[in-house]
Order: sequence, then C-alpha cells, then structure tokens
Amino acid sequence: DLVDRGPDSPGVLRLVMGMVAAGHAICVPGNHEQKLLRRLRGRDVRLTHGLAETMAQLEAESPEFVSAVARFVDGLVSHFVLDGGRLVVAHAGLKEEYQGRASGRVRAFALFGETTGETDEYGLPVRYPWARDYRGSAMVVYGHTPTPEPEWVNNTICVDTGCVFGGRLTALRYPERELVSVAAKREWYAPARPLTAAPARP
Repeated sequence: DLVDRGPDSPGVLRLVMGMVAAGHAICVPGNHEQKLLRRLRGRDVRLTHGLAETMAQLEAESPEFVSAVARFVDGLVSHFVLDGGRLVVAHAGLKEEYQGRASGRVRAFALFGETTGETDEYGLPVRYPWARDYRGSAMVVYGHTPTPEPEWVNNTICVDTGCVFGGRLTALRYPERELVSVAAKREWYAPARPLTAAPARP
C-alpha cells in the first residue's frame, strides 16, 4: 500500500510514480490504492482506514497531480511474473493457478487475498492461509497482512512488517533471498490489532 495512514501519501505517490516512469521500479496496486481510485472516480466509499487522511492530503495538491494519481493507479497490473516465471509479486499473494492470468477473480485475490468469512477479536477478517497449501515453483513475495517477522512458507514470504504501525519496512533481495529491514521512526497509525499479536504465518 502506498497511501493511507502515513504522514505524506502524496509524497510517496510522487516518489513511486517517478521511479516507475523512469524505469527504475515496478509497482503492484494494494487494496488501499484501489479504494482511493474508486473514491477519486466519485464512487461512494467510506473514508476509513486512513483514506480520510489521504483525501485531506490530496486536497492540497493540484488537480493535475490528482488526475495523474488516478491514471497511475488505474494502469497498475494485479501482479508481476518475473525472472522467467521464477518470481511472482502481488500485494496479497497469489495462488499458482492464478499466476500470469488476468481476470476479476485474479485481481481480487492479488489485492485482498482470501478470507474465511469470519472476523477475529479485533473485528478484522480472518484470512485463509493460502501459503500453507502453496506448491508452486515460483517464489511469491507479498504483503497486505502485517507480521512481526517475515517467515518463508512453501516458497512464499510476506514482507509486510508493519512500518506504519511502528514496526519495520522490509525488502527482499532477489535472487539472494536476503531480507533487509529498516525500523520505523515511530508509530504513524495505531493498528486495529497490535503488531505483536499479528496472526502467525501459516
């Protein structure tokens, strides 16, 4: 996720949009960008989970920049299959049968993952542990659900270590499989579920 909860969502967007335009980075959308796009298109979207803060920050920006943000987010593909199929990158992960495919179902999984339909004691959706059943040959790198420590599960890894919640910003060096983390300067947004109580990786 590029937006919501942080102190400068426009600055993050400007950085990433510039890096992508220069060919220095690729980007997949997160569920927060998808919600922002719907709001920018005039859809009835609840201003929750940091979206109110992002909208307030964007009000200080030019209409041209806001339009550029909408075009950028709208143009993002759900996932990337890289290195000859050895690496898959998606916001919430991706099952083997969805890799390299494009459909509403694939995009929904890449953005949100899979839920059981239940909610936990914090009111958050209980996520189905798709990685536990993963047997694909491609390494899958994803985020979406903050975890205190990244853990390899069947050639998949969640690198979301809750930076905005006072955790760390974590990257995976590929193909070395080396993790690099930088501690957050502070907690920018209080999590609904304490980061230390994040669900164990499946």
